[in-house]
Amino acid sequence: MQVTVRPATKADVPAILDLWWESMDFHTRVEPRFHLLPRSEAKEAWEKHLREDVWDKDDWCVLVAEADGHVVGMMIGSVRDPYPVYKPERHGSVSNASVLPDARRSGVGRALFNALKAWFREKGAGYIQLNVAHNNPVSQAFWRAMGCTDYMDQMWCDLAVEGE
Repeated sequence: MQVTVRPATKADVPAILDLWWESMDFHTRVEPRFHLLPRSEAKEAWEKHLREDVWDKDDWCVLVAEADGHVVGMMIGSVRDPYPVYKPERHGSVSNASVLPDARRSGVGRALFNALKAWFREKGAGYIQLNVAHNNPVSQAFWRAMGCTDYMDQMWCDLAVEGE
């Protein structure tokens, strides 16, 4: 598959929203604690976030991968400064990544991540952090293949559990 990775444009927003929803829908199936608003509300909220908080911001990068004139993947990242108690090293944060099912295992995710890594380096990031659902071994395997290693475990405590 011949893939081109490029910065997303506002014309790509519908495709990005569809990719985002596909990813979120998958996560709700593998992790019952992953609660989303109904589809139309969630997509509207995500689009608002993209347009108001992400788009045209110097510390955010939105990439898409195209094949045969169609968007088949996207990856979104930002650069962040550490909390003031840590040594001053900026880092990259991958917030979203999604590849259409038919385009998976063809190098699309790797191409997107390589482009995002280059952007992080340009922005002075020294390392990258990202979250992967515990119940998502496929994504865990992808990120490990990209050179990521386990770092922190995110824990969950349900305050709604009766009798605690």
